[in-house]
Amino acid sequence: MRMSISQLLISFAISVAMLIGFEIVTSTILPALGWTEYRLTFNVLFILFLAIRLNSAAVPWMIMGLQIVHSIFSIEGWALGTLAGLIVMMSANYLKELLHLTTAVMTMVTVQFFQFVWYLTVTVVICLKISNFDKFGMILWSFIPGSILLSLISPILFWVLEQVWRVPSDRGPAGVEI
Repeated sequence: MRMSISQLLISFAISVAMLIGFEIVTSTILPALGWTEYRLTFNVLFILFLAIRLNSAAVPWMIMGLQIVHSIFSIEGWALGTLAGLIVMMSANYLKELLHLTTAVMTMVTVQFFQFVWYLTVTVVICLKISNFDKFGMILWSFIPGSILLSLISPILFWVLEQVWRVPSDRGPAGVEI
């Protein structure tokens, strides 16, 4: 199935608006309620959805756009997230024929795997930047509790994004071409 440019722009704008909503909740409301230990990084779920379900040369640009929006709400730089997003996207492209998100459990397992790859990449880059791998385990562990919660949420968010992006309901590996 092919998507028109106008449909792509509308779907991307809706996705950005949804991401902004999630970012407002995770950066203001949750900390106000006392949840300060861990942060839910919904941008990772949006990027995983784009990487797994869309076939387009525009996906890297959309990843960068989502990361720039995310960086408005985070001290994390957009460049580090874009690098991790592109690595995850390339990995997902190699594994696309094996990725059949037909059940909620498969979606959760797939999302958890790719989040681990994402956070492993981010942790390695952070340790390289500070020239100290002594805190590697502690930095990586700080991402895990939030990633488990995001994995549990992922089937619902992916279903919503399938409606926004008009991805065929068969959930096969092909995705949508743009």
